[in-house]
Amino acid sequence: MTPRTALALLLAGVAGMAAYALAAALFVDPAQLELLAKPGFYLVGVFFALPLPVIYRFLPDARGAFLALVALTVAPAAASKLGGETLLAWQVLLALTFVYALTALIVHRLVAGGRAS
Repeated sequence: MTPRTALALLLAGVAGMAAYALAAALFVDPAQLELLAKPGFYLVGVFFALPLPVIYRFLPDARGAFLALVALTVAPAAASKLGGETLLAWQVLLALTFVYALTALIVHRLVAGGRAS
């Protein structure tokens, strides 16, 4: 893993989780802004962004972006729901993790460049 790829993953996870917290505060409960002060919150975002270079290595075109978007939307939602960390309805949770996924993908592609890792 190159330093640029590591930076892209770090920034993608952090930006995605910041977007998630802002969307949750806007649409669910303003108290969700407290998530922005928790370092572990960002680690979760970086953890779920880790498969991005592998996905883009095997599917570098739009199919890879679609697969990454689906994976980054469903995996965190399923982990949160199955882990008992949230009481949100599936629809709301998937909408919020979609915000995370879209933001993380955009940031990753911008930082990693056209080669996408």
